[in-house]
Amino acid sequence: MDQKEQKALLESYLCQLKLPTFVQNYQAFAQDATRSNQSFERYLFGLCEAEVFQKEANRVERCIANAKFPVMKELDSFDFSAVGGISQSRVVELAQGDYIAKKESIILIGNPGLGKTHTRRHRTCLSSL
Repeated sequence: MDQKEQKALLESYLCQLKLPTFVQNYQAFAQDATRSNQSFERYLFGLCEAEVFQKEANRVERCIANAKFPVMKELDSFDFSAVGGISQSRVVELAQGDYIAKKESIILIGNPGLGKTHTRRHRTCLSSL
């Protein structure tokens, strides 16, 4: 089997294994590994890491798309100065989602227009991740 056939077969195997980031990056990573005298394990680690990160990014993107939010809002666009009595640091802390692992509930109470929906949508997206 010549090098061209081997490359095509490798890429076919990687596609069958559902490793598209490997297909896109293995040659560039191999060249970089050769230049920097990396071990095979380090080369493989880099490819695996890139694949995992890409799959996670794709999953987050799918979660957001599946949520079908009418408007995409993020906490960094929320104007905390427009609403008194809301602790930005507490909201950011809650956005980390630690309460989910602890199985704690959060209740957001307030008049209309204070940003409860904005915060809830962010939390819902995080909790589905």
